[in-house]
Amino acid sequence: MSYYAVDFGTSNSLLTYVSGEKVIIPIPLEDKSFVLRSLLYTPEMHKWHFGAEAIKEYHLHGGEGRFFRSIKKFLPEPSYSGTTVFNRNMNISELVAVFLGEMRNRANHFTKQKVDKIVLGRPALYSLDKDQDQLAQDRMQKGAELAGFKDVHFCPEPIAAGLDFHHQGEQEKIVLIADFGGGTSDFTLMKFHTGSYSKEDILGLSGVFIAGDALDGVMMRDFIAPHFGSGFEYQIPGGNNVLKFPKNLLKKICSPAHITHLREKDTWEFLQHIEKFALTGENERRINQLFTLVECQLGFPLFNEIEKTKIALGKSSEVMFNYSYPGIEIAEPVSNHSFETSLSPTIDEIMQAMMDVFVQAGLDPSRVDQVCLTGGTSQFPLIRAKLEGVFGKEKLYEHNVYQSVVNGLAQYAARI
Repeated sequence: MSYYAVDFGTSNSLLTYVSGEKVIIPIPLEDKSFVLRSLLYTPEMHKWHFGAEAIKEYHLHGGEGRFFRSIKKFLPEPSYSGTTVFNRNMNISELVAVFLGEMRNRANHFTKQKVDKIVLGRPALYSLDKDQDQLAQDRMQKGAELAGFKDVHFCPEPIAAGLDFHHQGEQEKIVLIADFGGGTSDFTLMKFHTGSYSKEDILGLSGVFIAGDALDGVMMRDFIAPHFGSGFEYQIPGGNNVLKFPKNLLKKICSPAHITHLREKDTWEFLQHIEKFALTGENERRINQLFTLVECQLGFPLFNEIEKTKIALGKSSEVMFNYSYPGIEIAEPVSNHSFETSLSPTIDEIMQAMMDVFVQAGLDPSRVDQVCLTGGTSQFPLIRAKLEGVFGKEKLYEHNVYQSVVNGLAQYAARI
C-alpha cells in the first residue's frame, strides 16, 4: 500500500510519497521545489491557481476574484461557516479540498499512480478547547476525503518532527521538539533511546495557535492599522456617544487569513455606513484607505511587506515601512525596540505553552539535553533569545527547518 505524507501548513505545504515497499520519495510540487506555498487564488468560476502561480495570476488580474492564505487558521473556528466564492458558499473543508486535491493531482502526475491513502500532519493542538480541536481535525478529514483520499491518518506535527530527528541517531537523550510555524507553535518533550519508539517516550505535548502570522499581526495592529482607521471615531446623528472602530473588525484586519473576508457584504456595508459619520477629515481619509485595501484585495501584498519589515528588523534598529498604491500612502518608522515591546505578551504566551510540557512531565527545563528547532518562525531573533535564556545557546539545534515534519510523517506512514 502506498501513501502520501502531507504537511499542510499555514504558510507552506509539502508532500512525500511512501511506496508499498517503504521507499520514501519527496515530491516536487512547484517546478523543482518541494515546497508549495499555501496560497489559493481564483479569478473566475472553477479556475484556481496555487502557490507562486497564485501570486502571479493575482497581479495579472489586478486583484479581481478571491485570494486566500492561511486557510488552516479557520479550521477550529465554529463560527466560520465559509465564504462566498462567485455566488457559491464554500465551507472550510471545501477550500482545504481544493488545495489538497491539487497537491494530490501533482503528486499523482509525478508518481504515475492514483494514491488514495494519506498521513496528514496536524498541530499538537488546533485549539485549547477539546471540541474545537476535534472540529478542526474533522474538517481536515472531510477536506482530505473530498480531495479523493479514502484512508486518512493523522500524526501530530511535533511528533513527526521528533521521528525525523530520532532517525538521525540513536543516542539516549531527552529532547524538546519546538516547531514554530506560520499558524501554530508546537512543543513535544521526548525521550530518545535505542530500540523501538513508543507513546511512553512522549513526556509532554503542548501547543498554541500563535506563531509567525501572529507576529505579523502585532505589527499590523500597533503600527500599520492606524493608517486604515483602527483609531476611527464616529458619531451617529442624534446620538450622544462617540463610537470607535469595532474590535472584532480590527482583529480581522490584523489577521493575514481573515483580512480577505472584510469584503463580504455585511462587513462592507457596515464600513460604508460608519464612514459617513467620521468626526474628522483625517479619520475619513484613513478609513477610505481601508476601503481601497479591501476593495482592491491588497491584504496579501500588504502583509508581505509587513513580513519583510519584520525580517529586516532582525538586522537593523529601525526600518521604514512603506506602502504605496493609488488611494493608499503609508510611511511608518518601526523601531526594533518598539516592535519587541509590542511583541512581548505574544512571545510570553508562546513560551508559556512551551513550559507546559515540563509541567506535564514533572521535569525541570535543565534536564533537556537538546532543543530541536523546526519551522520558519524558529529563525525569529526574539524567540531565539528567549530559548537561549531558558536552555543556553549550546543546546539549540536547527533540524531540517522546513522539511522535518513531512520527513517524519513519511516515516510514520512507512510504519502503518
